[in-house]
Amino acid sequence: MMTMENRKQTVAIIGAGIGGLSCARQLCAAGFRVRVFDKSRGVGGRISLRRFESYASFDHGAQYFTVKEAAMAQQVESWIADGVVAPWQCRTGSLDSGVWKSTNSETPRYVGVPGMTAIAKHLARDRDVVLQTRVSKVVRLEHGWRLLAEEDKDLGVFDFLILNAPAPQSASLLNEFPRFAQQICIAKFAPCWAVMLALDQRLDVPWDAATVVDSPLSWIARNSSKQGRPTEPDCWVLHGNPDWSTTHLEDIQDVVTARLISSFWQALGLLPQSHRLATAHRWRFALPSEPLEKRCLFDEELRLGACGDWCGGPRIESAYLSGLALAEAVSKIR
Repeated sequence: MMTMENRKQTVAIIGAGIGGLSCARQLCAAGFRVRVFDKSRGVGGRISLRRFESYASFDHGAQYFTVKEAAMAQQVESWIADGVVAPWQCRTGSLDSGVWKSTNSETPRYVGVPGMTAIAKHLARDRDVVLQTRVSKVVRLEHGWRLLAEEDKDLGVFDFLILNAPAPQSASLLNEFPRFAQQICIAKFAPCWAVMLALDQRLDVPWDAATVVDSPLSWIARNSSKQGRPTEPDCWVLHGNPDWSTTHLEDIQDVVTARLISSFWQALGLLPQSHRLATAHRWRFALPSEPLEKRCLFDEELRLGACGDWCGGPRIESAYLSGLALAEAVSKIR
């Protein structure tokens, strides 16, 4: 007979971003049964890829990642060996009114292959991930957590609950636990409008990506310059800067698309060229502008934790290490 002492402890993770997935893999390796829930059609959160039929693809969320810590460096070596990640040999700099200035940085930039989502898909392989399911309510029981979807659909009872959604969304599930929710709410986010632009002809510029000065844009990048991407058509990602995106957060998509494309040509100092595709996506919680100093949050008594790129720094590496840190905290009290 299965008893509380010998059965596997169960963990529910809400959010299939990098932090949630790294936490899931670590906990499974430690002997836990883990189920990950996400409202989206795919894993990765803002590590995202959009495809349009067979001719264009865009990393319209996170553009690349860098590595600072040894634990992440070791993991990246494994990803490179598996063909999941490759260095992005890009020419980067800053762009000010048509004048481009090279950035002399020796820090390697890495991208997922053939898209940024490859990293998340690799982490999610062989894991129990339930997609297109929005967890609308969590209920604390005497010995665990019950998760409910819309219309009070029962998603099961779990010993531990981990939140990996953006901080405001995670906090919204914890109205009955204000002390923990208040810790989450300290993290602040900035939005970002992203435009995906496929040009009819290749743009003749001697660089691949640039931060943009004094513009509604903050970043532009030739997505087709990344390893594993088709070189045609010439695909570009344009990110609105946080202030502009905040001001225009509720604008109509077509208006945002037109304005940021106009800013793109102004930043380049070139006349507009024809394009075959142009569309925008709004990231309401794009960048942790004020992340927590802690690598993760965990309440041992409630068996409740939270992780993500808003813990320890707004970077992919931070999200990954946040998930590992939370898994370690959970494993200590099993």
